[in-house]
Amino acid sequence: MLPEYRRRYLGDAGLDDQKLFARLAQDEFVIRASHLERRVEVYNDRLDRWEQEHLRDLVDTIYFSHTLTVTFTHARKKRRAKIQLGWLALRLPDTPQALWAIVAYDPALDRTLVLLTNVPLDTIRTVRQVYNDWRLRARIEHGYRFDQEQGLDVEDMRVQSLAGMKRLFILVLAAAQFVFHLINTWPPRAVQWLHYLGGKLGLTNDLDGPYLVLRGLSAVIQTMATLTFISVYPFPHQDFTYG
Repeated sequence: MLPEYRRRYLGDAGLDDQKLFARLAQDEFVIRASHLERRVEVYNDRLDRWEQEHLRDLVDTIYFSHTLTVTFTHARKKRRAKIQLGWLALRLPDTPQALWAIVAYDPALDRTLVLLTNVPLDTIRTVRQVYNDWRLRARIEHGYRFDQEQGLDVEDMRVQSLAGMKRLFILVLAAAQFVFHLINTWPPRAVQWLHYLGGKLGLTNDLDGPYLVLRGLSAVIQTMATLTFISVYPFPHQDFTYG
C-alpha cells in the first residue's frame, strides 16, 4: 500500500521464528524472543572470531547501561516503572543475518523482556525508539480492531479488483487516523461532547474509546447533510391537510 516507506513489523513471542526473520530481512522487525535456550553467535573482539553461546546465558550476564522510565497501562490502571536496558549484537548460527537483542528488566516485578531486531542498535536513542515502538503493539491491535469490527468495518468489502481494495484500505486507514488524531488533539470537552453524542451513558464503567467518537462524528455528518438537503429541498409541509 505504501511502497515508499520502510515497514517495521512488531510481534510477540509467537513470531519468534528464524524463517520469518529471513522473510522480513528487507524490512525491519522487532519480535519478542521466546526460545532463550537457542544457540546464538556473538563476536569476540579479543580473539577476533564468532563464538556460540546460549541466548539465556547472555541475557543473564548482560550489562544494563541505561534506565528508562515508562508508564504501563493495564485494566485502566497506570503503573510507572524504571526499566533497565542493555543490548548486544548477535547472529543465528548458519546465517549471515545480523541481529541485535534488547534486554529490558523491570526490577519491581523481577521480569525480563528480550527483543530480537534487525534494526542496527548504534545509539541509546535507537534502542529506546525500538523498545517504545514494540510497546505500541497494544495500540496497533486496538487500531486494527477499530478498522475491522464494529468501527469502520473494512471487512464489508464490496469491490472485486485488487486496485479497488487497495484504495479502500487506504481510505479506511486515513479515516481511522483522522479519528485518533481528533481524540489526541481536540480539547477534552469537545471529545467528551462527541462521546455523549455517540451514546456515552455517563456510567463508571464506560470506555471512552474511538467507537463512541466515530458514532458522534457520524451523527454530526448526518445532521449536516440533512440540514443542507432541507435548505435546498424543504420538506413539503403545505401538502399536508388537517382535519
